[in-house]
Amino acid sequence: MESLIKTYGSRVYALSVQKANFPSLFGYLRKGKAQEVSEIINKEKIDIVVAKDILKHKQLNTLENQFKQINPDIQVWDKVYLILHIFDQFAQTHEANLQIKIAGLKHLGHKLMGMGSILSRQGGGIGTRGIGETNTEIMKRHWRDEIRQTSHKIKELEKNRHIQIARRKKTGALTVSLVGYTNAGKTTLFNKLTGKSGKVENKLFTTLDSEFGRLYLPEIKADILISDTIGFIKNLPPSLISAFKSTLLQTNYSDLILHLIDISDRTMENKIEAVNVVLRDIKADKINRLYVFNKIDQAHNNDRQSLKLKYSNYSPVFISSLTGEGIKNLLNMISVKIKSDLSDKQYPI
Repeated sequence: MESLIKTYGSRVYALSVQKANFPSLFGYLRKGKAQEVSEIINKEKIDIVVAKDILKHKQLNTLENQFKQINPDIQVWDKVYLILHIFDQFAQTHEANLQIKIAGLKHLGHKLMGMGSILSRQGGGIGTRGIGETNTEIMKRHWRDEIRQTSHKIKELEKNRHIQIARRKKTGALTVSLVGYTNAGKTTLFNKLTGKSGKVENKLFTTLDSEFGRLYLPEIKADILISDTIGFIKNLPPSLISAFKSTLLQTNYSDLILHLIDISDRTMENKIEAVNVVLRDIKADKINRLYVFNKIDQAHNNDRQSLKLKYSNYSPVFISSLTGEGIKNLLNMISVKIKSDLSDKQYPI
């Protein structure tokens, strides 16, 4: 969570841990813990409280109402709301903005109406009041209309993606998708392979849209397309996976998936599984895969040998997308995987 908050552009002023098997269904925090957090808000002049879990509307509202007694401007976010704000900072296309909007609408419902930058682009008024409608009913109707209209726009963009993918397949273009836990170094590797110069930041979720580049493979005497995708995260909420379905769609049609792993991360085993879970969720887990362990330049020789032994079941390729070490071997392995796949499908090489 701390890295997510840092990516958002803030920092953690205080950390409070609740030792309970189950959080309160009504207010998330137990009474004593809520009082403790209230005292921290007052002492540290906190503006935003972030819960590491996914909260229900009632839990968010209960916490916010309680903390507003200390700070009337306080905001209470859960994990999804924090990620949505980060997405909002990095969204660069109309499609990404729509995906963020639909995810926010579905997660926080009409609570979001008129709040924050996530929905600030919607414009327009609430509409004409029907006979006997209360303000709450008007808000709910407007919320449902927003979901319907935004979903329709996303479906149209998804249709266009299907058409683009079909055209690429018709030309015989081979596609390799880069996937990995967010901040694993995908964009750096993408730039290295394609010769592009996309912006690289040491932050989470800097890539929200699929980007394509070309790479020539001498072994198969052909150009292939490389796709850089949105970074994955552990326990990525279903609403976000669903919202970014059209962006993730390209992965399902790939000829090969490069699963990039940051070996400098002490929790990389958990993150490998987190990515595998998302690939299963989007039904891309049957596609031929190559496990690429990145940032080998940060490991000593002894560490390298132990890593190779420990993860031998992955048939790993070790590289440094920063220094270029191991890239030649990676290109050879991509060629081998693609040639093998083409042979299995009995396509001409």
